[in-house]
Amino acid sequence: MKYTIKSAVIFILYSIIFVFGHFTRILNQSVLINDVNGAGWLYSALAAIFGVLAAFTIQSQSTKWDNLTQSIKNEVSGLRRLLWLSTHGDAIRKKNIQSAVRIYLACVTKTEWKKIDMGERSPELEKSIQNLQEQVYQLGKYSPHLLQSIMIIMERIVESREERMFHSAKRTPFLLKGTIYMGAFIMIFLSYFIGIRNVWLDYLFTGSIALLIILIISVIDDFEHPYRPGAWHVTQREYSDLLSEIV
Repeated sequence: MKYTIKSAVIFILYSIIFVFGHFTRILNQSVLINDVNGAGWLYSALAAIFGVLAAFTIQSQSTKWDNLTQSIKNEVSGLRRLLWLSTHGDAIRKKNIQSAVRIYLACVTKTEWKKIDMGERSPELEKSIQNLQEQVYQLGKYSPHLLQSIMIIMERIVESREERMFHSAKRTPFLLKGTIYMGAFIMIFLSYFIGIRNVWLDYLFTGSIALLIILIISVIDDFEHPYRPGAWHVTQREYSDLLSEIV
C-alpha cells in the first residue's frame, strides 16, 4: 500500500508536468517530432544502460534476500534439532537446554529485532548465546555420545546468526544507488522530449516508461529493507513458532 501511494503521487506529478509542458507549448512538439529518429536511438541507448544497472542491482538484492531467509531457516532448524537431541540426555540437562533456547528466542524477538535492520548486536542476546553454548557443553559433558552432534549443531546456529546479521545490515553501495536514482530521473525527464503526433498516445507511452521506472526503484528499495513491511518482508514468525513449541 505504501509503495502504491508513493507511485501514484509520483505518476500524478509526472502527468501534471506532461500536461503543462505540452498544452502551454513550452515543448515545441513539431521540433520534437522532426528529431524523433535521432532522439529515439539515443534514448534507447540510455534505457539499455539503465536497464543493465537496474537488473544488476535487483539480482544482487535478490541474492541477499535468499541468503538472509536461508540463514534464518538454518538458525531455527538448528535450534529445533538441538531441542530434539536434548531429549536424549538426562532430565536436568534437557530442561537447561530448553530454558537457554527459550531465553535466546525471547531475546531475538523482543530485543534484537528492534534494531536488526541496522545489524546492531544486542548485549542481552550475546549473553544468551554464551549461556546456550555453556548448556550445550554441559549436555555433551554428561552425555558423551551426543557431544559431536550437538557441537556441530551449535556451530551451525552461531554461523547462521552471523550470516543473518551480515545480510540484515548489507546495503546497496551509495555510488550504485545514486547512479540508479540519477538514471531514473534522466529516463523520466528525457521521455518528455520524445515527440509523438498524437498527444494522448505520447502520454500513454511516456507515462508507461515513468511508471515502470518508478516500480523498478520501488522493488530495489523494498529489497534493501527486508524488515520493513513490504512485498519482501522478513518476520519473527519462525522464531515465535519455535518459542511456542517449547513446553
